[in-house]
Amino acid sequence: MATLPDDDIFCEECGLRLVEEMPQEGGCRCGAGPDEIDEEGFCGRCGMRVRPRPEDHIEIVISADLAAVSDRGIRHERNEDRVAIQGSVLVVCDGVSSSGEAQTAAAAAVESLSEMLSRGAPLEEAFAEAAKRVADLDRSGDAPSTTAVAARVEENTATIAWVGDSRAYWVDGSGARQLTSDHSWLNDVVSSGEMTSEEAMEDSRAHAITRWLGGDSDENAKPDTVTFAIPGTGALLLCSDGLWNYAASEGEMTELFARMEGDAIAMCRGLIEFAKERGGEDNITAAVLRFGEGNGERIQG
Repeated sequence: MATLPDDDIFCEECGLRLVEEMPQEGGCRCGAGPDEIDEEGFCGRCGMRVRPRPEDHIEIVISADLAAVSDRGIRHERNEDRVAIQGSVLVVCDGVSSSGEAQTAAAAAVESLSEMLSRGAPLEEAFAEAAKRVADLDRSGDAPSTTAVAARVEENTATIAWVGDSRAYWVDGSGARQLTSDHSWLNDVVSSGEMTSEEAMEDSRAHAITRWLGGDSDENAKPDTVTFAIPGTGALLLCSDGLWNYAASEGEMTELFARMEGDAIAMCRGLIEFAKERGGEDNITAAVLRFGEGNGERIQG
């Protein structure tokens, strides 16, 4: 059995915390006081993060009908998703964790896309500019990368563009309809008939994306686009895979949305909590724009 000094709080053999104290306000549960927490929110005694980063949980509320939430989730150390909503423009980006500074790539893409789309730029042009801005971040050869899905709503029409596996859905009384098609290895082999969905899911490449924005994306940064006529009452949802992985089919998303109540921000919070309750393995982002009866008129109040 290992012998330990009286002031050790972690076992030197297994790393288990040996001391668990009620933290002082602003302090750490290892017993460190507020004066031992550094400017970045880490405990100087045990090294744990005590204060979350501002970007670990982001909420944006434009109105009762338009809102977004992005959350670190449970398993990831930081939030590499970013979201923007401005007017009738919604953008969700999911930084590719295997790339360097993924959160920086997502932030640059969100800012570029929301800025250009809000001033009326064509979606393809906006994505080309976002791809350039993300590529310009690559100074170390580790190519920061991100997926992106963006929607601009004009009158009763939503124009949507995307690269990667962040998704857009239309959800109404008849159920959920996926408006985007993932740019992923799984989708490619299933649509080509090479494998069934069940076979492809067993492969380690199943969740690999085939398009993204980044310094190494080249032609893989070209978005697909779709135009969708808003049929009436319902909601447009943009989300990262941290949400839809827990409700991957249209049927599952229909069941999930049926449980959501309240205005747009309440819906977004409910979607985030659902994913965290299921394990929160990834960062989670949801942006919701609600519509009322009659030719895509937005719900009021």
